[in-house]
Amino acid sequence: MKKRMESDLLLKIISVVFAFLLWMFVINTDNPVIKKTFSDVPVDMLNEQVLDDLNQTYKIESGDTVSFTVKGKKDVVDRLTKSDFRATADVSSMSDVHAIQIEVEALRYKSQLDIDTGGATVKVVLEDVKSDQIPVNVVVKGTPASGYTVSTQTATPNLISVSGPKSVVSRIKQIVAKVDVSGLKKDVTMAQNVKCYDEDGDEVSQDRIKLDTTKIKVKIGLSRTKTIPFTVETKGTPGKGYVLGSIDYEPKHIEITGAEDDLEKISSIKLANLDISDSTKSIEKTIKASDIKLPDGITFVKSVDKIKNIVIRANIEKKTKRTLTIPTEQIALINNTKNYDVKFDDSELKVKISGLRSVVDKVVVKDLNPKIDMQLYEPGTHTVQVQLTKIKNMSIEKNVSAKITVE
Repeated sequence: MKKRMESDLLLKIISVVFAFLLWMFVINTDNPVIKKTFSDVPVDMLNEQVLDDLNQTYKIESGDTVSFTVKGKKDVVDRLTKSDFRATADVSSMSDVHAIQIEVEALRYKSQLDIDTGGATVKVVLEDVKSDQIPVNVVVKGTPASGYTVSTQTATPNLISVSGPKSVVSRIKQIVAKVDVSGLKKDVTMAQNVKCYDEDGDEVSQDRIKLDTTKIKVKIGLSRTKTIPFTVETKGTPGKGYVLGSIDYEPKHIEITGAEDDLEKISSIKLANLDISDSTKSIEKTIKASDIKLPDGITFVKSVDKIKNIVIRANIEKKTKRTLTIPTEQIALINNTKNYDVKFDDSELKVKISGLRSVVDKVVVKDLNPKIDMQLYEPGTHTVQVQLTKIKNMSIEKNVSAKITVE
């Protein structure tokens, strides 16, 4: 009997062990231990302030992201994403070769996972910290409303303190605030973000530097403008047989700015008084914008260094003469309100003209627009003056008259 009981107990123990092993087999078959690799997880840098006492900072050379392998049960590992992990590198544990061990921590299921980083490290380059004060430059873009220009642009503050790696801070030559003034008609003050630029005008990234402020106040002041002509005067007369033709220069007009009362007093700006006395050839003179005298309180809208030199050319040409024939049938009768019948004694008139060859050679009767004002005459015979239109750079040597009969 005793032997039988011992035999039954042994069978029970064996059955329990077998059942446990069978359960373990089933569990491990349905939910095995697996591995999964996560890549490009960002690394957070800790305790960066330890470099402050050394007046140093760092630049990551490699290792700003990490890849690692996670080992655990399938039902756990399959639920994980990159956001379930935090990768860190403690700057205070930096080695002599400037390598920092990367630690990866699971944010859930921590006790059920094994994490292998493969000894991944962040490698950094140390740099001295530099601080500097950089001037702020306001750059205006766009155009104010017609009749206005930007007269003042003030930044507050006008200096910004910058600190960071020496190699980066040394590149910064100016801090710029860009302001759009398109369509403005009155003074404005606005908050504006700033950016850093090097001496070539390329933007310097602010990722590794600190500015004591990244936003400033910019005040834009406007003033009225006016576009007025330049004038050129001459004195004297050209040599015998020569005449002054055109006076050429560019620009013909310029935009000025100032107080509205002062602007109203100005109608033109004199460039020069050219002496053409006895000249037989053209005369040129170069005027610099900086040499043009403006009334007090008045300035050019453009800075003088952006206004090109003005080259004035007084064209002196040889005078020429010509006799032009006017058929009397082409003479207009104006103000003939009584509808008189008018007959000319001659069928044509001769007109002597002189002046620039380029003008005289091209003149035709139509250009002179010959006419007689009939309101001055009653029936009878009259010697009348023929009215002719004046043409620039050409003169008519004497009055032109015609004999007519009015009926």
